[in-house]
Amino acid sequence: MSKSTVASVGAGASTGAIADSNAAIKGSPYKVFAAAWAGWMLDGFDNAIYIYVIVPALTELLPASGMAATRGNIAQIGGLMFSIFMLGWACSMFWGWCADRFGRIPAMCATILIYSLFTGACGLAPGVLSFAIFRFLTGFGIGGEWAAGAPLLQESVPEHLRERLSGWLHTGTPVGFLLASVAALTVLPVFGWRGLFLLGSVPALLTIWLRMRVPESPRWLEAKRTKTERPRIRELFQGAQARTTWGAASMMTCLIVGLWSSTFWIPTLVNTWQRADGATAAAAQHMGSLAGLIMSFGTLAGCVGMPWIVRAIPRRKTVAMVFFVGCLVSNLTAYGLIVLVLKNFNLFMTVLPVLGFFTSGVFSLFTIWLPEMFPTTHRSLGSGFSFSFGRILGALGPTAVGALAAGFGSYPLAISVVSLIYLLGAFFIRLAPETAGKPLQK
Repeated sequence: MSKSTVASVGAGASTGAIADSNAAIKGSPYKVFAAAWAGWMLDGFDNAIYIYVIVPALTELLPASGMAATRGNIAQIGGLMFSIFMLGWACSMFWGWCADRFGRIPAMCATILIYSLFTGACGLAPGVLSFAIFRFLTGFGIGGEWAAGAPLLQESVPEHLRERLSGWLHTGTPVGFLLASVAALTVLPVFGWRGLFLLGSVPALLTIWLRMRVPESPRWLEAKRTKTERPRIRELFQGAQARTTWGAASMMTCLIVGLWSSTFWIPTLVNTWQRADGATAAAAQHMGSLAGLIMSFGTLAGCVGMPWIVRAIPRRKTVAMVFFVGCLVSNLTAYGLIVLVLKNFNLFMTVLPVLGFFTSGVFSLFTIWLPEMFPTTHRSLGSGFSFSFGRILGALGPTAVGALAAGFGSYPLAISVVSLIYLLGAFFIRLAPETAGKPLQK
């Protein structure tokens, strides 16, 4: 669809007509899906790079900054670095405001450009301080994908495709994780951790295609034409919308804390486990990368299957409860039982797809559900705030695990304790609205 066609839709159609006008957006849904999916995939790639290079990167950067590269320092500084990344991610609620104010496409382009450039800059960092600054700015860019990409897709496809394509959108993240795992297995041994980060600057090229080939959301164009007032964040916390906003933000907080306090540490856990068993540094690094690759297959299965899951279980809240409970049980089983009690490495590697299915796959539910909770004028702002608020508190998770691991002398014990956050998340489900079977809000 040309830009002029989209503009005519925005200028001449009523809001209600846009909701039903499949003809107006025929031909563009899969182009928009491809664009949003590519952004999500490259986001996942740049996001995942760090978990594979934490040990070699800090082994080099800590001495360069006057600190010893001990196991305890790597655990604590590694967790702190990821928390700094997540704080940058949390500040990305700014992109939700931009997407509602200036459009979904400009916001997406800006976020992709920023996270690409600063991921590459991480590969040039001379010390811990500069590395931390670049990680913060990378997170600031990566966080904008949710705020711009998910609303763009939901507002640009016919209603009969919306649930399916929105659920599949999150498959981009595990595919990005898979590609990062492959890169860690192939690029890292040859070009080192700096080369892997420099490879992460490639997504910047996507912004050229986005600006030239992808149309703006017709719903956003119509809302801009008919609504004179600018979106204001305070409107998210007024009346019935306040309950929705806080319910969404609370659920996302628990999911993010749980995810990045558990799966984030898997390559490091496998690496240190293998080193303790006498493996060489190269062999241990290889197994850590392989563990991330195995887990990504489970995540991909959860994301691909989500459109069918939400149809088989016709309530968003029930699906959320199933996944929150699944996250808790799989974490306690993997870390508390298999690692701590049984100490069975092969069995732990076998259950990694189950961990990926629940702890990462659950986010595909929210690419469907979260944009449904907010009207068009505040969809990016509401989605961005809910996810970013979760990142603010979620930033404490990796630091807490790193500190607990240093204190307990055990990653799995620390992860098991922090994973109890899923119990709190199950409680917050009741605050969210039930949107299954309803059309996207106008």
